[in-house]
Amino acid sequence: MQRVLETMQSCQITAGQLVLSLLTDREQEHHSVNDLVPRAIDVFSAFLQHPSMQEQLKDFIFTRAGSTYRDEIVSLASQTSGWHFGASSATTKQLENFSLEDMAEGMLARAPTLWRMLGMLLGDDQTAPSGHGAGLEGAEDEAEEEADYWDEVDEIDLEGIINRLTKESGGSSAVERQAKRRAAIKVMKKTMICSILMQSTNRKSNSLQSILGIFLQSVHAPQKVIDTLARLGVSISTDSINRAIHSLSAESRNALRKLGQSLLASYAYDNFDVDLKSEVPQAEKSNDSLKHLTSGLLFPLGHGITLEDLKCSEELWKRSALNPHVLESDLPRHRTWSDLINIHPEPSNSNSRLSRHDQFNAWLFLNDLCMHGPEYFRQFKSSIQLPCTIEQIPLAKTPIFAARAMDINNSTVSGNIRAVIDLLEQGGITDCGTTLDSESDSPNISPYVVLVHGDLGTGERLQAAQLRRSIESMPLDRFQHVIFIPGLFHLKMACADAIWRCFIHPLASREDETSLMRDVAQLRPKETGIVGSKPGFRRMHQLIGHAGTCRRLDCWRVFVKSKDPQIVDLETFAKSEPPLEDLREMVHEMVHTYVATHRLERMRAKQETMRDVQFENALLLNKYFLLYEELSYAMNCGDIGRVETCIVSWIPILKAVGKHKYATHMTNFLLNVHFLYPPGLKRAIRYHILVNPTGKVMKWRAVDWCVELNNLFTKVCQEWNGGKGSNHTVQRILLESPLVQVYRNIQGMVQQTFEHTHLTTNL
Repeated sequence: MQRVLETMQSCQITAGQLVLSLLTDREQEHHSVNDLVPRAIDVFSAFLQHPSMQEQLKDFIFTRAGSTYRDEIVSLASQTSGWHFGASSATTKQLENFSLEDMAEGMLARAPTLWRMLGMLLGDDQTAPSGHGAGLEGAEDEAEEEADYWDEVDEIDLEGIINRLTKESGGSSAVERQAKRRAAIKVMKKTMICSILMQSTNRKSNSLQSILGIFLQSVHAPQKVIDTLARLGVSISTDSINRAIHSLSAESRNALRKLGQSLLASYAYDNFDVDLKSEVPQAEKSNDSLKHLTSGLLFPLGHGITLEDLKCSEELWKRSALNPHVLESDLPRHRTWSDLINIHPEPSNSNSRLSRHDQFNAWLFLNDLCMHGPEYFRQFKSSIQLPCTIEQIPLAKTPIFAARAMDINNSTVSGNIRAVIDLLEQGGITDCGTTLDSESDSPNISPYVVLVHGDLGTGERLQAAQLRRSIESMPLDRFQHVIFIPGLFHLKMACADAIWRCFIHPLASREDETSLMRDVAQLRPKETGIVGSKPGFRRMHQLIGHAGTCRRLDCWRVFVKSKDPQIVDLETFAKSEPPLEDLREMVHEMVHTYVATHRLERMRAKQETMRDVQFENALLLNKYFLLYEELSYAMNCGDIGRVETCIVSWIPILKAVGKHKYATHMTNFLLNVHFLYPPGLKRAIRYHILVNPTGKVMKWRAVDWCVELNNLFTKVCQEWNGGKGSNHTVQRILLESPLVQVYRNIQGMVQQTFEHTHLTTNL
């Protein structure tokens, strides 16, 4: 080495000049270069260990690394990256298309060095330098807390997103799953840090901040919290959130106009109340805090419905009893409930001795045994065939468009008139004769009809409006275009109330040892008072399901014991291992033995000493329970034919318990649909009285149920839907009312993306 140094000194070449010349002079290819380059890391390490070079070399490395990181951040923040979010031009599609996984992939591709550095700082490199052992104890405690956290997370819901974030397939062991979950959390943190750096470089690069800002608004986060997070770069500002809300509302208005002006839309509305109590004490008390508002939804008409199917307004008016100039010969023939009995006749080629109702009852008896009976019967669940459909609505997802809430009280006839006019205007349909806009693009709706869904009160007031306006000369003025469709969800509520009026409300009905009230005492001993006075629909619906299942299982017990006295319970019956064919033969006999039929009248005609009144009441209770379950099943599966047959059976029951309005309205509705309306309109009504918001099997819902759900989220979330303080106003509620579904979607997305725990079941 000494000779080398002396030679270099004699040639007046320093060590630095030699190294730089070897590395920069491309014309000289020397074996020394091939040896020097691979050992560059060792050279830098030696420089770092030299006392006089440590600080200078660190500064140099910091500058070069910082330049690399800055270039990558600039690339991430550029418009070509696709993560710019303009609040004033925000769209629902931007919110729906956001994906944290895609964002993490893009950051890794555009900024690999920065991504690797963040991973190292967040603990991707598990090796710890010497002298840091004390910190590992805290890390172990943190790992235990994190393990407890993940134990609370639903694996089924989160496993997919964890695999996408970590780019791995599902691990079999708990250790592997926990490691992947920790890696997913680190990916989230790295994505958030990169997003903050991107926004600091380019304020328009705020996609993740915008999503989180709208999420914070949707969960009524205080403005101070939002402003604080905005200063930290985690969220956009309150002003930006407000601009995004105005943009989303404008987009919703345009979507409503496009749908409404196609004339292939149905409308639904209902009232809801909000209490806007002031947070500031006032000297004078005001009773105006309770506001009566009206919400609305629009649904597109699908299933092949065309404008020609709805072009029947004039035809119906010529045959309407409200028409003061109608000819008696044009009036439809008077029909009654008895004409509805055969709208869906039993198939003539059926080999079964069971009617459609009996077949459903047999299926439910057998299904209850396999679902809730002894373990042995669970093996038959997959072999039980569902009840045959009478007329199935084609399965398709139904888009739902929330209309802007209206500051209208629809408890009056005039309020309903205003509500319908307002909804049509939101759909871009106005009366061209009354509007001052000569260039209005509103279509002429006079030849067509519009389907309007609502509860019974809405139907009565719309009919009253049509009666009052029947002398008007213009079709729109006399509401000739409105075709009212009663909501099946409210009908279902009426059926549950009818069962309560029959078997719980009369005090005499509670004295029997086999009464429904005794079932309540067993199933819900702390709620007997509530059930006996005012149970409400949800509690009554659950009672019908639970008590009905118990009674049907008890029918199994009694029936098999009657066949073999040695079988005293279902567990003993299961030990005999009966095959499925034997169970089917048994259940065919049971539906005629333990469910009320026409033979019940003969039982009641017997002398008092020969009657078994308890058994008769039990048969009738089973009959009503099964009829309610059949209506629920038919609505959930979209079998409109079975729904109509159930309604026909429920009409006499509703009339018998005093619910005459429901009985009359449902009778008139079915008579109009099947004997008055043209085939195209008939199909449009029947195929859209139920909708499928998810497009999944057994997920059909009544239109008025969707309206009630929309009202629920609007009322429960009025804190975020109306803001707080100065924003807690009717105007704010009206502005954000079309965004209820958007808020729900973004809450679900954020909760799933960021692995939230302690979540309740989705409605």
